[in-house]
Amino acid sequence: MPQMEFNFDQAEVVPETPDSRKGQDGQPLNGCYYERSSNSFVSYVLGRRHHVFNTEHLKNDWMARTKRERSIE
Repeated sequence: MPQMEFNFDQAEVVPETPDSRKGQDGQPLNGCYYERSSNSFVSYVLGRRHHVFNTEHLKNDWMARTKRERSIE
């Protein structure tokens, strides 16, 4: 999988996060995901919500692939 580049200056920092979220394999979430409940693209670091991305700055093909392959509730 190719390395994705993000402009974290365009992302909104999430000030407080709920308890750590885990994936289906039981490991804490790491990376970028599409959150169906909030209809947004977010990054997780060690299971904690870190950034919410403004979709104006994301590429459509990346958003479509992330929705398909890395969706969470």
